[in-house]
Amino acid sequence: MNPEELIAELESEDFEFWLDFMMDELPTDIDTREGSIAYDAIAPTATALAANSIKKANVVRQSYTATAEGEFLDQRAIEHGTSRFKATYAQVTAKFLDDNNQPIDNVQVGDRFASIGDDPIFYTVKSINADLTGLMVAETAGTRANGYIDQVLPVTPNDSLSWAEIIEITVPARDEEDDDHLRERLLAADNWMAYGGNIADYQDMLRNIVEVGAAQIYPAWQGGSTAKLVILDNSLMPASSTLLKQVKEKIDPTDASGEGYGLAPIGHAVTVVAPEVVTVNVTVSIAVDVTKTLNEVKPQLQTAISEYFAERRKAWGKINTKTGRGYALTVYRSQILSAIMRVEGIVDASMPVLNGNNSDVVMILTNDKSQLPVLGDVTFTEEAVR
Repeated sequence: MNPEELIAELESEDFEFWLDFMMDELPTDIDTREGSIAYDAIAPTATALAANSIKKANVVRQSYTATAEGEFLDQRAIEHGTSRFKATYAQVTAKFLDDNNQPIDNVQVGDRFASIGDDPIFYTVKSINADLTGLMVAETAGTRANGYIDQVLPVTPNDSLSWAEIIEITVPARDEEDDDHLRERLLAADNWMAYGGNIADYQDMLRNIVEVGAAQIYPAWQGGSTAKLVILDNSLMPASSTLLKQVKEKIDPTDASGEGYGLAPIGHAVTVVAPEVVTVNVTVSIAVDVTKTLNEVKPQLQTAISEYFAERRKAWGKINTKTGRGYALTVYRSQILSAIMRVEGIVDASMPVLNGNNSDVVMILTNDKSQLPVLGDVTFTEEAVR
């Protein structure tokens, strides 16, 4: 009996189960109808036993990584030498202008700004760039700040400031890791020990840099003692130059490369880059149910295709499961078609055309080039229902 079966068995031991169990032990000539002395004497015990069965089921559930939840799963993570990923803080780039629409030079590190709205997001200036834009950090953790690119108002007084605006989400944040993702990490097969700058070692380093969403590691890419890390941010998009610099400084500081002042082993020269974006345009003919129109289902179709590309990017940093080494990623037309056909109201569709070709799009993932698929334009044409 596995834990899931034991949990199901214990949860089936409800009030009626225990009542019937005890009633069956009584002599057949005793009145056991509801309201009888026997019934009124046994019913409270059946209630207590049913509650105890639920407690026992919960103990079993929280004892195993495959079924544990919340704080209990956190304890299982500690036993595996890890912990739940915490929510991170978005880093954004903002411009600060005077009355003449020119950058001002008196915004200081530590100055605070706030987004516009009933529930503002507050930011603190972390650094000032050479072009007088500023890198600001959201004061609230989580992905909410990833969606705000607009005017911000000064909290710290500044008489020279006429306009301030977030112009880029430079390092997106992520929310706290949910149970399903944490459980998947804990149950994933770990065949290699992280040691001495091997691939598992660099994977472990990058997992502990909360701003990195996914990574590919290319060992010895320019000979021995060199490594290339290709990274995505928490939105699973190519890392910004700011994030690349931050990761480089943590892994192998530029001014002391190979000297062991970062996380990389002594002697390792580490290059940190972002992948090349491959824009994939999709064209497909759609047959829509007579109760709907193409315009009505377009938003759902767009969402379905976008979600497919998001799932592909989630697999981008995983070692090739077929070979056990290297990376491989393909955008499959058949899988896009499958996503389209799951949209309510679609009765038929042609095989999608990708970038004008009737073929899948295979990413190049080598020492020299690492590509990331991003959805481009989606064109729908309507065909008659057969």
